[in-house]
Amino acid sequence: MATPEQPDPRMIAAQLRKPSGDAAEVVGDKMDRVNEPLFRLTLEVLHPAAHERILEIGFGTGTYLERLFAGAEELQVHGIDYSPEMVERASRRNAALVDAGRLHLATGTSEDLPFESEYFDRVFCNMVVYFWDQPEGHLAEIHRILKPGGHFYIGMRTRDSMLQFPFVQHGFVLHEPETWQAILGRSGFSCREAARRFDPVIEEAEGDIHLESVCLDATKL
Repeated sequence: MATPEQPDPRMIAAQLRKPSGDAAEVVGDKMDRVNEPLFRLTLEVLHPAAHERILEIGFGTGTYLERLFAGAEELQVHGIDYSPEMVERASRRNAALVDAGRLHLATGTSEDLPFESEYFDRVFCNMVVYFWDQPEGHLAEIHRILKPGGHFYIGMRTRDSMLQFPFVQHGFVLHEPETWQAILGRSGFSCREAARRFDPVIEEAEGDIHLESVCLDATKL
């Protein structure tokens, strides 16, 4: 049973899926701290180039969106998130980029993306695929909106890493990177593991957490 010092794992799982209400800000800040090393790894693999169109699925608080623009001229970035609270917060945080027409944020789901076919050069997501109970629908939409030869990047942690968190027992779909490579292969992508790295240790009252980050690079066939 959860205590006041130890939140209910079911509540945490629900908030991570879709941050909402009074807890949304706290959950968003926690996600930022835990996932910054993974975003950094994914960005190194993605390496945005000038004049590209890029989509992030599940951008959360949008804390790291501005990093995409470093060194890439005339870049157009779109983002879609399941949580209206996160869209509002990310829009405030990145108001200058939004006002300049370089960043476009919206509420939505990756099963029904509001974009033209073959619109994006690159699509990426971090810590999102755990919530895809049936990934084929999501991947079909991502395949549709990517240009021929476009890339889809999945930032994730290994299964053993995620099992350190009690909340993953409540609605998380955990696969190893190798399984995701096979799923992507059946969905019209050629996939490889592009990078793998151990994160700095997270010190918690219950004990240290050791996470291993992975970035998969899937090319649209």
